[in-house]
Amino acid sequence: MQQYDIYLADLNPTIGREQKGTRPVLIISNEYENILDILTIIPITSLKNGRKVYPNELFLEHELEKPSILLCQQIRTISKERLVKKLTTISNFKTQEKILQILCNRFERI
Repeated sequence: MQQYDIYLADLNPTIGREQKGTRPVLIISNEYENILDILTIIPITSLKNGRKVYPNELFLEHELEKPSILLCQQIRTISKERLVKKLTTISNFKTQEKILQILCNRFERI
C-alpha cells in the first residue's frame, strides 16, 4: 500500500454525513505512516449527472471505470482491515500535484 493507491474499502459504519458504503478511496498517508495498521484516505464517489465539483474536490475523469470525484473534505483515518482490494494507482504527476494543492488549501492558515 502506497500513497496515491486507490483501493476499494468498506467505510461502514459511519455517523452523520460521513461517506459510507463500500467505495473507492485514495490513500494519502505516506510510506512511513503506511507501515502502521491505519491509513489516511480520501473517499471517492461517482459523478452523477448535474453534480457540481467544488473547489475542495477533484474530478477524476480516467482513473476509475466511471468518472468520479475525490472528496477532499472527507479525509479520514481507517484501519487497513477495511480495505477490500486494490483498484489502481494515480501515477500522473499533475494529478498528484492537484491533490496536494487542494489539501494545502484546505489546511492553510487564515
